[in-house]
Amino acid sequence: MPAGTLAPGYGTHAARLLEHAWVLLEPQAAACVDAFYDRLCMDPDARTVLDRLTDTEHRHLRTRQLDHLHALLDPAATPASLEERCRTVGRIHAMAGVEMDWYAASVSDYQQSIFAMLDVVADPADRAGLREAVSARFLTDVRGALQGYRDIDMQQSDVMLEITSTVMSARTVADLVQGVLDALARLDGYTVGFFGRPAPDGRVRFEMGAGNGAEDFVGAVLSGDSPLVTVGEDQPSGRGPIGRAWRTGQITRSDSYLTDPSTVMWAPLAQRFGWRTSAAVPLVGPDGRTRAAFTLYARWPGYFGYRTRRTMLAQVKQMAERALLEIESRRPVGTGFLEYAEREAHVARLEAGEVQMLYQPVVALPSGRVSKFEALARLRSEDGLVGPGEFLSAFGDDELLRLFEIGVRDSLQALNCWERHGVRVGVSVNLPINAAHDRRYVRLVRELLADSGIEPGRLTLELLETGLVHGDLKRGRKNADEFHELGVRLAQDDLGSGHSSLLRLRHYDFDEVKIDQHLVRGNEIAPRAALHFIQPVTDIAHSMGLTVVAEGLEDDGLIEASVQLGVDEGQGYALARPMPAAQVPGFVSGFTLDVDPAMPRTPLGALAAHVSWEHKITALGPGPLRADLLGIDNCVLTGFIERHHDADALDRAHRAVHHEAARGRGSRTHRRAWQQLATLIGEA
Repeated sequence: MPAGTLAPGYGTHAARLLEHAWVLLEPQAAACVDAFYDRLCMDPDARTVLDRLTDTEHRHLRTRQLDHLHALLDPAATPASLEERCRTVGRIHAMAGVEMDWYAASVSDYQQSIFAMLDVVADPADRAGLREAVSARFLTDVRGALQGYRDIDMQQSDVMLEITSTVMSARTVADLVQGVLDALARLDGYTVGFFGRPAPDGRVRFEMGAGNGAEDFVGAVLSGDSPLVTVGEDQPSGRGPIGRAWRTGQITRSDSYLTDPSTVMWAPLAQRFGWRTSAAVPLVGPDGRTRAAFTLYARWPGYFGYRTRRTMLAQVKQMAERALLEIESRRPVGTGFLEYAEREAHVARLEAGEVQMLYQPVVALPSGRVSKFEALARLRSEDGLVGPGEFLSAFGDDELLRLFEIGVRDSLQALNCWERHGVRVGVSVNLPINAAHDRRYVRLVRELLADSGIEPGRLTLELLETGLVHGDLKRGRKNADEFHELGVRLAQDDLGSGHSSLLRLRHYDFDEVKIDQHLVRGNEIAPRAALHFIQPVTDIAHSMGLTVVAEGLEDDGLIEASVQLGVDEGQGYALARPMPAAQVPGFVSGFTLDVDPAMPRTPLGALAAHVSWEHKITALGPGPLRADLLGIDNCVLTGFIERHHDADALDRAHRAVHHEAARGRGSRTHRRAWQQLATLIGEA
């Protein structure tokens, strides 16, 4: 090297010694590097790392090692510049899965081999000085590399903090998954990650992704440019990391995607996208079965084999499993699974405002007066309207807020329009559980009401049944109270669908409750259980001063049963299907409901009347009033049997139920008598 280029920081004498060392070592440097790697191959840990490399990568690595030796001995390098270079080297080794202690040991071995060579080629008088100068450079090498390792570990810690925050705050699967994938995408050396599960045919469906090339990869899969990924062991496409992880429930890595026999069929895809390693992280449910999986890719071989990164993935798996279970146990709006393209299309439609609101009547029973309409959102697509069962799982918190804003704004405009046509009713809009903890919903409702001029009491917000959010009732109660302060009505949706709905009924000041439609429809399987459950739920709600609405009334029998059991309002296809806002005035003017509580026309309505009779005599307890009601003539079912059937067996079954109910409801003989009665009425 030319004189005058010696860097400050080591002293002129040290710099000249380094220059002299390179002159002496250069002829043997390549052989020294080869000997170093030959020794590394004898160490099992090091051999594991080296075996991940292709032949081309092996040659490149040896060339880079020779360049690094030259840089170490370059007298023009300042201590700061050399340390920064070595810091980068340390980061690269950490990303390639080389543990810090392995790296330090290999540097020490390499240094000793350099000393041994110097002892052979250097003048004895210069050996001590050369060793001292070279030692200083190797010390800088280790110090810089360790800082690089520390950088990687600190970045991983920051990412884990972000993932922890995401897991604690996510209320939808979309937010949970996207938050985890977005956080992981900030890792150096990481490329892309996906979330998915298999279709019934075993083909893995990628539902969400984040990182470099996510959309291009999904496009390649959908277009057939990439071999399918499956989870069955009976074919090669299911023997890769994803398939093995799905079957075992354990994190499964491919530390060298280009040389791993189990991933060879996807090697061209890996080369196209720059993937050199992968990790499949299965999310396992309480039953031990895999329910979904993250699939992660990186550009460095061995990336996911690094010890702290393995720990990080284990933590991600554990936290995501718990969060997914908690979210889905609350039955929130965003728990379904969608293909990546479907999810993106639904979000794009929402962002473009392609939302159509339909309105389904809620009818007062038994008067038949239309009291309000429930607003139901649909997305417009090329094939028609898309229902919430298809698109809601694509949405996270921000999308749900946007959908709610559109729903409330459209509903308030509809109320003004209907009133101009002489129709004065209320409207209800679904309120996602996110609103219980998100201040934006209260502010939004306040602003929209002020702009519309609609009386707040004509707007009902239906809080969807989704369980307790992290057990925090107090915080959710605060938002509920503020909605009430605005004058808005609150409804508990799907009462009876979960234990948490009953807890919320105790803590929140609702105005009405909607009985879960699955309970209403349960009469098809077990009419006695369904009818006997609806009656006390209705009684409890009435005792709290709440209006009771029954959903899912899809035939005349369900309408009559709801009337007999004291339900205040009903909603369902037997009354009317959802309709555009423009059709509401015409519907209201022509709607009638023909229901006579004293003379039910359907078997289910008559059975419900009998259930009502049983609850009355139980509630009265012993006494003259109860004695007056015990007679079979006081049961509406008696008249129904006389009007519609001429069967002694049915009459005897009815009398048997009355007899057992008078003795004590709920006994085994009472249940048997009830089952016989229901069976005979159904057959008749």
